[in-house]
Amino acid sequence: MTRALIPVRRLRRRLGCGAMVVVVPLLTSGCGPSVQVQLGMKNVPLNIAVGNDTAVKPPRQGGPAPAPVAEALPAFAPPTITSAPSTAPTIYTGFVPPAPSASADLCPAMDPTKPSPAAATPEVDGTAVDGVWKFASTGAYSFNGVATSMPTYNFRVVSGAAQTGQGQFGFTQQGVALGFVNAPSTYVASNSTSAPANPVAAPTSFFGLSGIAISTPSGAVIFQPPKPLTLLSTPAQAYGPYQPDPNNPAIPNSTGQWSDAQTDAQHGTTMSIQATDLGHVRVNACGTPVDAWQVQATITITGSEVWTVTPSPAKTDVTLSVTYAVATGLGGMIVAEKVQTQPNADSTPATLGGASYSTSTASTIASPKPEAS
Repeated sequence: MTRALIPVRRLRRRLGCGAMVVVVPLLTSGCGPSVQVQLGMKNVPLNIAVGNDTAVKPPRQGGPAPAPVAEALPAFAPPTITSAPSTAPTIYTGFVPPAPSASADLCPAMDPTKPSPAAATPEVDGTAVDGVWKFASTGAYSFNGVATSMPTYNFRVVSGAAQTGQGQFGFTQQGVALGFVNAPSTYVASNSTSAPANPVAAPTSFFGLSGIAISTPSGAVIFQPPKPLTLLSTPAQAYGPYQPDPNNPAIPNSTGQWSDAQTDAQHGTTMSIQATDLGHVRVNACGTPVDAWQVQATITITGSEVWTVTPSPAKTDVTLSVTYAVATGLGGMIVAEKVQTQPNADSTPATLGGASYSTSTASTIASPKPEAS
């Protein structure tokens, strides 16, 4: 696959802490879909779409057909919703979220008789669904000691969902990603049909993060590695003691644990992950169960630059404890996440784009289908 360069321009974003942020251009990933943004000034390779001044209506894309729940699964409870904060960060420039009704502040209990929109398959074998997805959220994040509460609801716009090749899928998301607000991101997946197993070889199978731009008070921390960071090792299975494959002892079966580290040398950012698959989970989408795979992970982000139109020196050193749920039957959408900063390995305070940073937030999908598409 080849990379396309997308012209970019300087965009201003305002975080909830009041600082103006210039959000940067993003390029088209070599292994995922892209969203073309018509901007000007300078070519910078990155494949994450940044919200423009004019709303772009994402194309309608057919999603996986609803499937009955095949087994009883543990529940992943959504965060408790209180009231909307007085100041909420802008999540997506081109979409104005509807005001919640007076009765919308509390989600009903999950109805176990309702079918999930799609079963949690061992691998991603279908596309995500383009549209505006509603998430309930709680908690707060802080830059330089100034805390901003999460809104009662945040909205994530999925676009460009497509099968990009045999057994390969991808999509772009605008909005919250891994707990970061205003963080355009791209995701890709590859399943066992993407490469022939002849001669016998381990299949190429994963769901991963191929790009993200994290807004900070001084610009954006950009991560666009040559190879995606694995967020779910597939074929997915819950963690268990290591067992060799009796049919092929040279190739171990997945044990439900993995580690990965990828570096974007161009933008001076490295991300690493140590993760454990906790198995099937049922996420409560305000009454409707959504089947997913639950992952507990420690994610570290380190870097030396922050980007506007050009890079500036700025330290990033953040360690996150993240529990998230990947809906493989919905193309790999992360449908629930709990994120909290942890002490860094060297005991230094968390720093993101040159600013002190802390977060303790949670988001859970609030509807089993998009609000709009």
